[in-house]
Amino acid sequence: MIGFNTLKIKLILPILFILIIIFFASSYIIIDREYNAARTTLINNAESFAGLSVGSLVNNYFIYYESGFYQYIQIVDNLMNLNEDIISLQVVDINGKILFDSIEIEDGKYEGFLNGERLFEDNESVERAAASTQSTKIFENEKLIDIIQPYNEEWGRHDYSVRYIASLSSLDDMTNEMILTISILSGVFIIVSFFLIFALFNLFITKPVGELIKGVRLMSKGEMGHTVKFNSDDELGELSSAFNSMSIALKESQDQLKDYSENLEKLVTKRTKELDEKNKYLKEINKDLTIARRNLNKLNKTLEKRVKDRTMEVDMLLKQKDEFVNQLGHDLKTPLMPLSTLIPLLIQKEKDPTKREWLEVLERNVDYMKGIVIKTLELAKLNSPKTKFSLEKINLKDEVERTIENKITLFENKKIKLKNNITNGYLVQADKLRLEELLTNILENSIKYNKNKGEITIDAEKQKDYVKISIKDNGIGMTNGQIRHIFDEFYKADQSRHDFESSGLGMTISKRIVERHNGKIWVESPGIGKGTTVNFTLPLVKDI
Repeated sequence: MIGFNTLKIKLILPILFILIIIFFASSYIIIDREYNAARTTLINNAESFAGLSVGSLVNNYFIYYESGFYQYIQIVDNLMNLNEDIISLQVVDINGKILFDSIEIEDGKYEGFLNGERLFEDNESVERAAASTQSTKIFENEKLIDIIQPYNEEWGRHDYSVRYIASLSSLDDMTNEMILTISILSGVFIIVSFFLIFALFNLFITKPVGELIKGVRLMSKGEMGHTVKFNSDDELGELSSAFNSMSIALKESQDQLKDYSENLEKLVTKRTKELDEKNKYLKEINKDLTIARRNLNKLNKTLEKRVKDRTMEVDMLLKQKDEFVNQLGHDLKTPLMPLSTLIPLLIQKEKDPTKREWLEVLERNVDYMKGIVIKTLELAKLNSPKTKFSLEKINLKDEVERTIENKITLFENKKIKLKNNITNGYLVQADKLRLEELLTNILENSIKYNKNKGEITIDAEKQKDYVKISIKDNGIGMTNGQIRHIFDEFYKADQSRHDFESSGLGMTISKRIVERHNGKIWVESPGIGKGTTVNFTLPLVKDI
């Protein structure tokens, strides 16, 4: 057993300790450098992903969210799969209202009119959402990156942003893997270093000293001429040369030089071969990396082209849809105009009561078709992103009273009792013509589905930056199933009525008008025969 008081151990342990310190110090530097580089790359990739995907998320939201929700969440899921570090995202407006959250992929569509609005909880997030430039916030303790990317339209308008939450946990996995690898290499390095140093010390120090001790002992016994066979030119070699005779020392010195040169050449050859093999291995790795980089660039270019092509296809389809609707409206209105003009003249001239009744039925159907065409064109305009609203400061009470005055005949025909509880304190930011159309649609429905001598009550209530308007009647009421479909196109709550004055588009158009004002609209009813309340919100004029 080797004792710790031997010369060999006393020399090996300090050297081995120094090598271990150097190895671990260099390993720590490498891990820290790779971690910071990977962290920077992850953040840059997340910010680049946000900049590339925000347009698709916002545009597809308005295209598919209401009419094709499952197609929209498939688009969101496909985008999130492109960057595995993105764990969630939200589509928001500049007021901090959450329009879509990626948790809806698992939980289903969020019903705002049932559960209420979703808003950012802190003012800082709202300010970041309203900013026109990208903002990134890193939470080191939670290992999260919070990126808010604004969506700026072509003409510079900024109404929406997308919030991306990316995880830094992959960096921990990479660090743990590097620590494990380095730990294994450290163990191998320590073991190999110990035996290598042990062998070298045994070869170059312990053995020659032993031979000298052996020679000294033999000389002490009277055995002269013993030579120490040690091939070295250091202090031990000099001691061996002094120990041997002059002639043998010269001969052995020559042999030592020869052996030393051969060993050195072999060592150089061996090291050169090892370096060549390592260089070859590194070249293969660089070649593989070059191929991988080239394939990645090609994939990125292909992806960009696909996104661009799909965007162009969507724009073209939207343009074709608008052209089709406009052309269809023109083609339908053209034959209806002469009919709507001639039929009243024929009714006046016709004396036969039966034929006159036929003409009156025909006139009602022509007017009904003309109303549907006009409403359909109006709905198409509201659905088109090219339609602009002329927003202005409007006194809500004055506008409601003006609309009531325009419909006073309808109120009087059914002897409806009207209560307008709106005060002068509400100034809304709205399009005047669209607001009048919105109020007209809702009031006409309240009158149409109310009973004779019924009641209609109009109230207003401030809710933060919005005003909530409620129009309540005590008419026929609605079921929950009817409420779910009230905003569907061509839907009529009372299917039993053959109403030629209703197109089934009034509430759909009202919903589009409210949404274009960044508000929301919903309907409440306790049940059949218990009346209906239509609620909607409009933005208030902000104080300067």
